[in-house]
Amino acid sequence: MLFVAILISIFIIYIAESKLFEKRSFDDIDYSVRISTEEAFEGEDIFIFEEITNGKTLPVPYAKVDTTLPQGLMFRLMEYEHGKLRDTMKPHVSSIFILKSREKISRRWRVNCMTRGIYTVGSAVVVANDLFGTNPISKGFACEPNKSNTIVVLPRPVDLDAHFTSSYYHSGDVIANHSMLSDPLLIEGARDYTTFDPMNKINWKMTASHGKLMVNRESYTRRHRFNIMLNMNSRDIERDSVNPSDPRSVEFAITVCASLLDRISVENVPVRIISNTPPEAISEEYRADSEGIGHDILFTPAFEGKRDMINALRMLAAVRAEMSCPVERMLDFILEHKEVFAESGNLIVVSAYISERMIVFHDELERAGVKVIFYVTTTHRNAEIIPPNVEVYYKTYFD
Repeated sequence: MLFVAILISIFIIYIAESKLFEKRSFDDIDYSVRISTEEAFEGEDIFIFEEITNGKTLPVPYAKVDTTLPQGLMFRLMEYEHGKLRDTMKPHVSSIFILKSREKISRRWRVNCMTRGIYTVGSAVVVANDLFGTNPISKGFACEPNKSNTIVVLPRPVDLDAHFTSSYYHSGDVIANHSMLSDPLLIEGARDYTTFDPMNKINWKMTASHGKLMVNRESYTRRHRFNIMLNMNSRDIERDSVNPSDPRSVEFAITVCASLLDRISVENVPVRIISNTPPEAISEEYRADSEGIGHDILFTPAFEGKRDMINALRMLAAVRAEMSCPVERMLDFILEHKEVFAESGNLIVVSAYISERMIVFHDELERAGVKVIFYVTTTHRNAEIIPPNVEVYYKTYFD
């Protein structure tokens, strides 16, 4: 009888403990996260500090915390694999704690900023268990966005000369441009023609006198104005009307846009950005027009010089890799309002591809006296024939 009484007592204790644990296990359990910095560049490492607090008298014998980062951030961990310590990247990690009465446990994690964007961290699932390990209970925690747990990951500019090559094959000398744009009214002299030069640069008088093709050597000006058109389409025809089918090529187009701004910033040249991405993700004031298709087109204020560079990068960090309108409608809108979007006479188009429609767009602006340059982030899905008067720079895949 004593043995039966002991078993009954243990069973009663187990039921009471289970009920109490099930009811009170997550009472006064607090989870918080803060980040070591508010801004970072792509590829940089930061630290996040994770805290879990048990504010009640009842301990939690077992607490497993599964922490998940938003896509674009990755935990950088050092793990042993085949006897060797290796650097690994993971989107989530698990930690196991014993939470004593009124105890706070802190953890520090090293995190790599993989992709530009604005991220809020602080998403975790906590699994608690009782003394007997037979009553697991879980609860999800999501921290409210605030200054301490939100980070802006800025796009990191790349060396355009190293990552891009002209659509023409070169033989002989290649002229390196240290400035984005030249001024055809500032002639320094003449030099030998290369296959890289457009035909309209040929100086026919010098050609006749030298008996070979010669082109004007133009000075590079530091007071040009121009705009950048950023295309959110990853191909000419997308399956989805909002999400590009190849987001990586669009992300690289945003990187190229940041690189152009970085190069131009040393010249104190005013630059605006036009894009078929939702303007409301950045500011309602950045709409190209208050109604019609212009309502869905991003058109930024002018960024000029190093002082505006950080604001331009913050703007690009907030850009959604989404299409707010078909690129063809944006091209038509620009042509209809050339006096606004191409008033400087210079336009750089950054896109994952170049299509026949873009070539027509180029020709129409060229006839209006606007110089158009293309930076293409892929070498496929492009127009079959690109005329020699169209200046195109392609992403290289052998760098």
